[in-house]
Amino acid sequence: MRHGPARLGLLLFAMFCAACGAERTSAPPSVTAVQGVPQASTLPPESTAAPSRAAILPPSTETLPPAPRAFTENFDSASPYWTFLQVDNGPAAPGPATQAGSLSFDLAAANQWTAEIYESQDYTDVRVEARLDFGAGGQGAAGVICRYGRTSGWYEFNIYPDQSYMLLFGQWLAEGVARYTPLVRSESEKIQPGANDIGLWCEGNTLTPYVNGTQLRKRQENTLILNSGKIGISAASFEDLPVAISYDWVQVSEP
Repeated sequence: MRHGPARLGLLLFAMFCAACGAERTSAPPSVTAVQGVPQASTLPPESTAAPSRAAILPPSTETLPPAPRAFTENFDSASPYWTFLQVDNGPAAPGPATQAGSLSFDLAAANQWTAEIYESQDYTDVRVEARLDFGAGGQGAAGVICRYGRTSGWYEFNIYPDQSYMLLFGQWLAEGVARYTPLVRSESEKIQPGANDIGLWCEGNTLTPYVNGTQLRKRQENTLILNSGKIGISAASFEDLPVAISYDWVQVSEP
């Protein structure tokens, strides 16, 4: 069995989460530093949420068109509908850059966990698909998110260049403190060290991940239940640096 940097981080992470427990109603323990586990976030309180990309675009008097529900985002230009988040207590990570028809995450510090959330719509049953590339270094983790909520939590499907993958439940425990609980942890030879097409279907209480056209192990989630929320994409680093993960496109559809 492989034991690369991502695998070591995941094993330690699983031990941490096992100690935390899976019940959302139990009192969360203090979060301590564990390699490969996101510990805190740069996300401010709800009333002062991190600025979306609209906040850094040049001022404009134009009225934005309604944000679409079903769409394909090709990242040809910066979009005002996405918000950058960081889920760790390390140095601040730069937001992703839109260039040459892709969205690129460049992570120079270890154990940085970041995400882009599509803030403009909430979904119940949804399919999130993306094409990503781990880049020349072939390091880190990348994935897609569904049913994200600041108070309720989110589901996240991550793949790793060592051909492992995880379905996760993420949750903010307090301001600046988040925890992940693994729901499914496995491997697939379909995962490539470079470019991959991935997807996550969230339908009812069923979570179904896909990689390069192949369905992976699905999950019937009856404990950590989320009914609706936003979608997003994620990128994370571990000990091997730097990490450069890019997304060519993201596609969102509803049944």
